[in-house]
Amino acid sequence: MELVTDNTSCLTNLSGIQNFILNRNTMQKIVSTICLLLTAATLSYTQELTLKEKALDEFQKEHYHEAIKLLERAVKDHPDDAEIYYYLGWFSHYNAYDSRPLSGYDYSYSQQIFEYLDKALELNPDYGDAKYFYGAECSGNAFTAMQNYDAEKLKYFYKLAYEKGAYPDWLIEFGKNILMSCNENAILFTGGNADFDVCAYLQLLEDFRTDITIIPLGNIDRPWYVKFLKDGLAGCVRNVNINLTDNQIMDIHPFKWDTTNIFVNISSEDRIKFGLEEDHEIQWTIAPDLTSLRLHSKMKGETAKPRTYLSPQRAVLLQIIEDNFSDRPVYFSNFAEPTYYAGLNNRFQNCGIISKLTPVETKQTDHELDISEFEKLLTEENLVNYKNVKDNNFPRISGMIMSGYTIALVNLAGVYKKNGETVKLKELTDLYKNHLKTGLNPDFEMMVVNRLEN
Repeated sequence: MELVTDNTSCLTNLSGIQNFILNRNTMQKIVSTICLLLTAATLSYTQELTLKEKALDEFQKEHYHEAIKLLERAVKDHPDDAEIYYYLGWFSHYNAYDSRPLSGYDYSYSQQIFEYLDKALELNPDYGDAKYFYGAECSGNAFTAMQNYDAEKLKYFYKLAYEKGAYPDWLIEFGKNILMSCNENAILFTGGNADFDVCAYLQLLEDFRTDITIIPLGNIDRPWYVKFLKDGLAGCVRNVNINLTDNQIMDIHPFKWDTTNIFVNISSEDRIKFGLEEDHEIQWTIAPDLTSLRLHSKMKGETAKPRTYLSPQRAVLLQIIEDNFSDRPVYFSNFAEPTYYAGLNNRFQNCGIISKLTPVETKQTDHELDISEFEKLLTEENLVNYKNVKDNNFPRISGMIMSGYTIALVNLAGVYKKNGETVKLKELTDLYKNHLKTGLNPDFEMMVVNRLEN
């Protein structure tokens, strides 16, 4: 708030100056009073924040324990608030899996999370994000089952997630589209729960594309999981080649590293497909992805600089690519965090919602897009259920998946436009209107339609 006064007339004589001084003192008192009132109002607003709002604030600061305590108080006052139970399930899940190890953790803690989410769904059966986190909690337990090589429990938790609605028809369809975009015997690196879990469910419970090894990029920094991938699990998870001893695997840690070139063998099939020489290898420039405050110099007289490291995640990715690329096709989900790709994405051939790793750089070349894969993906048969997302919405992931499909469609439309294929462009526009335009985000969808039509 701005206070404006006209002081010109007060400066013409002594009495005016005195009046000015008096007016100024009065004004200072007014300003002080206003400041006190504003402070009081701010304090009052803070005091009026609900326990739920305070919990959200603590969660944003990653104070999970404090947020949960506030919600436990809030639910006593509002036992019919589905959102509070949802937040209790979500925040408790984060406290167990996304912070430091939770002292005293056992299955009873996980059971409490299930109970919170069950209550949220009892109060609001259409609570999509509560279903999503039910699936995420089942996934956490499934990884514990992997750690124990327990096939029965592994399947049990994915079945439980499905029964609770964590994998609706539109998400099952999405998972099948991901897996069907891979060549036989592929290795598929995924981003996280949104793309990994539904694919794992399809393999474990529907026996769908079990030739593929699915690997969530965020989990390969865990030595036990690397050993699990090396071993595989009969009837559940196909193993990958990892040419490290078990002792080396269990000793995985941040490695001292500076930017270095690694050379990776390629298959004879890729040599023929891309017209490469017999001795051609991938030259992969791998930069460090961790930095410490520690200064060091390797040799006497060298200027000290911050110590850099190769993270366990990047080191394991390097190992898997190095040991498998010449024998098995390798794909990456288009929904992963790009830093996980470790610079490989300049060799990606986009196949729609996943990308295939190639032995050549693809940017602005004929290999950048695999048009045949786009066309196989973007058909009415593969998009029968996506419209149902509006009635069974998971806000945490629905928009991401919608964007993935839409970006693929717009990319293909651009190719048709460039080639003057107006009939195909019209068919693609109709496909979008009939199968991907859901009404979840009308402004965005209208923008896409206008772009396709114009």
